[in-house]
Amino acid sequence: MSSEQCASCGRFAAVAGVESSHVTSEGLVRYLRCPCGRRWVDVARFHTLVGVGGTPWSAPE
Repeated sequence: MSSEQCASCGRFAAVAGVESSHVTSEGLVRYLRCPCGRRWVDVARFHTLVGVGGTPWSAPE
């Protein structure tokens, strides 16, 4: 089961309410609540990590 669906009832995230969302260093974290009552966390990861000052970050070689 993907994070796009409720593990309890199978409803898609589109029908879930977003309780809160936070931008982190890993991406956008959303806490969702399905109409059936189950809660889950969805993380949308950033494709490019951005460092201080808006400069794209890359791992040291």
